[in-house]
Amino acid sequence: MKSSIDKSLHILYEKDYYLWLGSTIEKLRCGQFSTLDLENLIKELESMGRTDLRTANSLIKQIIIHRLKLDNLPDLEPRKHWQKEINNFQEQLEDLLSTSLQAKIDLEKIYKRAKREFLVDYSVNLPEKCPYIWDELFTD
Repeated sequence: MKSSIDKSLHILYEKDYYLWLGSTIEKLRCGQFSTLDLENLIKELESMGRTDLRTANSLIKQIIIHRLKLDNLPDLEPRKHWQKEINNFQEQLEDLLSTSLQAKIDLEKIYKRAKREFLVDYSVNLPEKCPYIWDELFTD
């Protein structure tokens, strides 16, 4: 059975997320662990992990798409733009990526998605398997 503190925090979570978040952070800072809304705190922490993984996957997919453009398209004019985009995606990924998050990334799955998106716009023969190793995605 939830205590009245648990109920009021749960209601706060539902009505004013940012107030709940500020209150939760303050309770953590002050070591008031017994007054935390653990159910929603756990839900938020799990969601953060999923969001980071989705963001990392999306950035890697964009890096792959732009690398495929550089490696397979003869266009000269947009090459600088594609490289700038890669650099930007790499920087964002560098800020986000940790060793444990990197371990959850499925490069082949991301490549298949990138390849599917790339082939919507371009008629090029691409390898079935990802032609890039992890380190290649982070070098110019």
